[in-house]
Amino acid sequence: MRTINKILVANRGEIAVRVMRTCREMGITTVAVFSEADADALFVKHADEAYLLEGVQAADTYLNQDKILGLVKKSGADAIHPGYGFLSENAGFAKKCEDEGIIFIGPKSEVIGEMGSKVNAKKLAVKAKVPVIPGFDGKQDAATFEKEADKIGYPVLLKASAGGGGKGMRIVNNKKELKDAFESARNEAEKSFGDGKLLLEKYFPSAKHIEIQIFGDEHGNYIHLFERECSVQRRYQKIIEESPSPSVDSVLRKKMGGAATSLAQSISYTNAGTVEFILDKDKNFYFLEVNTRLQVEHPVTEEVTGTDLVKLQIEIARGHQIRQEVLDTKQCGHAIECRIYAEDPENNFFPSTGTLLGYEEAWMWDLRHDSGVEQGSKIDVHYDPMISKIVSKGENREEAIQKMIYGLYNSAFLGLTTNKEFLVDILRHEAFVDGSFDTKFIETYFPNWKKEYKEEAIYQSLIVATLFKWSQRKASSAYSTVLNGWRNSFYAFQQQDFSFRGENYKVEYKHLGDTNFVVKIGDREVDVAFISSESGVLECVIDGHRKTYLVCESDKEVFILNSGQGTFPLTKIPRFIDPSEAALEGGYAAPMPGEILKVLVKAGDKVKSGDRLITMNSMKMETSIEAHSDGEIEEVMVEEKSFVEADTILLKMKA
Repeated sequence: MRTINKILVANRGEIAVRVMRTCREMGITTVAVFSEADADALFVKHADEAYLLEGVQAADTYLNQDKILGLVKKSGADAIHPGYGFLSENAGFAKKCEDEGIIFIGPKSEVIGEMGSKVNAKKLAVKAKVPVIPGFDGKQDAATFEKEADKIGYPVLLKASAGGGGKGMRIVNNKKELKDAFESARNEAEKSFGDGKLLLEKYFPSAKHIEIQIFGDEHGNYIHLFERECSVQRRYQKIIEESPSPSVDSVLRKKMGGAATSLAQSISYTNAGTVEFILDKDKNFYFLEVNTRLQVEHPVTEEVTGTDLVKLQIEIARGHQIRQEVLDTKQCGHAIECRIYAEDPENNFFPSTGTLLGYEEAWMWDLRHDSGVEQGSKIDVHYDPMISKIVSKGENREEAIQKMIYGLYNSAFLGLTTNKEFLVDILRHEAFVDGSFDTKFIETYFPNWKKEYKEEAIYQSLIVATLFKWSQRKASSAYSTVLNGWRNSFYAFQQQDFSFRGENYKVEYKHLGDTNFVVKIGDREVDVAFISSESGVLECVIDGHRKTYLVCESDKEVFILNSGQGTFPLTKIPRFIDPSEAALEGGYAAPMPGEILKVLVKAGDKVKSGDRLITMNSMKMETSIEAHSDGEIEEVMVEEKSFVEADTILLKMKA
């Protein structure tokens, strides 16, 4: 057996915290490695020891193999846990660990390499008699792909052999589209992965994405821990997962689980992995790929099996057999995971950055938070926008959904834009509730999603923001007759102005003494009683309705969690506008914070409407700034490789 007393976690965020939690329960010392951007991150505080990886870019830090291996030796760690992403499926890195005598908590490097190529993985699946999607992976030219697509039948899917995440992937509906799609996908694959090789496969317009959790040890034991439903996706990235799948019955579960373990056995798979399948509307399943690592969504499997998958990984890495109680595992109950992303679903899911001014985890039985953040955490442009996961468990699916909705409504991520409200609307949608959804669910039912806010909830939040500002003035050391609201005329109302979703609101209020107020918004007047405001929690009674709200503010906004109604970011309207903040005429602003990848124009250039002007990258998402009219570039305000905040003016154009 191999000794593991200290583990270096070669990752960041919520997965690093998650791994460290199990290590602590097992009495194993943990070592964090962190970039300069993560110096104050939660996972660094959770580790027993921590070492700086100089730099902020992933290539210089979490992907720098030599730096990380050097810190393994310096720290005296016995093993590396790679988490997911970064180096977790890098066969070369796993091989270096093996050569250096460092335990890599994952499959052997040879297996990672075999599964890293989708072409090779498919061949191994065929050899193991696992159903595969009809396709072609031969001669790489458009003419050959056209002939093969005719044989397979449209629609077809082009995808990069060496990558994932939607890069190098194109859906082709007919023969006319194939040539352009082939060239586009190949160029993108070459750029993203350094390998332009493509696969051609049958495309299923209506299908489910189902994955099977597998484990293997060095003693010939191969098991699966049932399936996960992963069909709710945006831009080919999952946002909600659950187990069991509402589309998989006991017969199908046995077939899919058997296929997954047969493949694991055929390649002598060790440690954790996931076999991914497509499930069509006729309940036929087809092999997609093997992820040779722990998955983001592993908590739902833990909740329905009672098995700590990280602990199982470590035990197998030590050379132990899979425990008998794990071999005998049964599925119990239903679990759902929602990923909280710092992104704006109302604006094409653009990433958002900022400081988490207010953070609150809803508490209830069977509600789990796997989080990489805390109050005060800064979310920047350098890494993936996922910041937290919420997992609910119920005796059945209906109960798990209900608990998740409660958990989302009562968890706060104030100070930046997240997808929290979007997730609630998904969970309540009829196609999700009845289980009929597929991988096209979001684009079918939520193509231009906008959060709907009830007028009553908006009014409540405006009143709460006003009381919050009043309570701040009252508590101020400079509190005086000027600040406390005293006026010559008792009947005079004071005023607080806010903007919400582009609409301005005037809140007029009169303090009647003690904690009583009368508040007017438009033609509506209500009685209000202020109860308390402490540590960001404000309690009040509005028109007889007593409720508690979570409140925080930045220089320009007040953020309110109105439980059951949503998150309300209210912009404070100053009495006098700062001229320096006026919009620049002809200016093009950054739609999101990020890095300037390319500046494609210079002063004096003539451009046409639709021309690309600048490309940006933020949290793995690339976007182009395009001209919205014909004109001439007057001035460019940014340079390539620079970082900008959202709404920064990038260039100015004159008509």
